[in-house]
Amino acid sequence: MDKSLLETVLHDFEHWENSSPHPINVGLGLVTKPVAFALNPLMSKLAPLLEGVVSKANEYISAAVDSVSNKTPGFDAADAKSFEEWFARANKEAENWKLAGVGSLTVEGGATGAGGMALLLVDIPASFSLILGFANKIALTYGLPIKSEQVQIAILNAVCAGTANTLKDKTAAIHGLKNAEKILRTSNWKHIYSQSIDNVLSTEGIIVAVREFLKKMGINITSRKAPQVIPAVIGAAAGATINCAWAADALEAVRQFSRKWAVETYYSKSGQESDTPALVSNSPPCD
Repeated sequence: MDKSLLETVLHDFEHWENSSPHPINVGLGLVTKPVAFALNPLMSKLAPLLEGVVSKANEYISAAVDSVSNKTPGFDAADAKSFEEWFARANKEAENWKLAGVGSLTVEGGATGAGGMALLLVDIPASFSLILGFANKIALTYGLPIKSEQVQIAILNAVCAGTANTLKDKTAAIHGLKNAEKILRTSNWKHIYSQSIDNVLSTEGIIVAVREFLKKMGINITSRKAPQVIPAVIGAAAGATINCAWAADALEAVRQFSRKWAVETYYSKSGQESDTPALVSNSPPCD
């Protein structure tokens, strides 16, 4: 395969990695700290809710894989031209899923934002569920075996990176994403792909692995959604705007990770040697 595609995708990933979160997310992280402090009692209730969303995602993931598994390319068999044509189609489809996700999250945020504090505990898991649904659609578009526990942990790490309010927090979350990616790199692609189709995804191991950063993600989401406690029209506008910015960052994080994974997997499995350095980090995710 022409290295120009690999170089382009790696350059895009590096640019995303070094870009600050959406200005709305950065601003919310700064101005809502006092209000977020008042929401601390809610934060302890959020982690179990987010874990419940992860568990329920199993049904969607299984159905999604069953419906499109025959469209996933054989990364070790496709010639360069066929792969690049498939990759171009995947890019277009993933962009469409991202736009659909941003639109859906915007509508959901506006509807629940109008309820202020009363609907906050409904809005957060609902928003997170939508994010995960569209994140898995994007990942599957690029051929990731999303019924693999390792892939689900990587997707959650990517969402975590896209939930950060500061570049520092985003960088810490990306370290977790790279650790998850390293595990995927050391696995046999054919094995994890066939296993992900044949087996039922177990979410227990996923939740144990990501429990700590789900707690941190819950705190982060709560702080950014603090303006929604303002009732009526202002709360609705805040909910729509906050969800729009969050979805844009979180789904772009999944898209960047997924397209990079697809190209690097093809490059390594098609019999060519990649000079891309291994991605290794011991830093904890989602500080």
